[in-house]
Amino acid sequence: SNGSNVFNQADLARVLYSIARVLHDKEEYHDALGMYHRALQCQREVSINSARPSLDVVTTLCNISRVYHLSGDLDAALSANKEVLDLATLLVGGKMDHPFLIHRLKIEGNILVEAGRLEDAMRTFVDAARRCGEDGRNQMMATMMGGGGQDSNSQEDADAGDSSVLSVRSAATLAHTNCFHPGAAAA
Repeated sequence: SNGSNVFNQADLARVLYSIARVLHDKEEYHDALGMYHRALQCQREVSINSARPSLDVVTTLCNISRVYHLSGDLDAALSANKEVLDLATLLVGGKMDHPFLIHRLKIEGNILVEAGRLEDAMRTFVDAARRCGEDGRNQMMATMMGGGGQDSNSQEDADAGDSSVLSVRSAATLAHTNCFHPGAAAA
């Protein structure tokens, strides 16, 4: 029956995702990507009749982006992160100042810095900062400039990983190239 098939696909998606997470944690990135993509296919099939994007799909795409990033495929990481942003925007009802969207924009900016695309990174960081309220902008600037704060232990992928080092390194690179000014985020 159709209900049984949907249940089986959902169960298979959870198992494939779990295998992918183990491979990811073991730093077997090529195999992890294969399992994440298989899980993603199942998750999309399960959620095809839903009016809203699936949180499972967004979570898996976050991890796909992270593994591509760790593997050095920055273009694929950016592509997966763009899909995360698109789906998450729908999931939060278009609320552009949602903290998850701002966090994913910071991740995108960090990857762009690493790729040497400093102007694009700057635009992305400014976009993230504009979505924050005044307190959020101040917190974001403190974190990016190495001041710590709430985001100092933020997770880059959905289940593990510290992005604060990359944020600090990105801010330092932008500052070093004179592309970044402390007041730029408030612009």
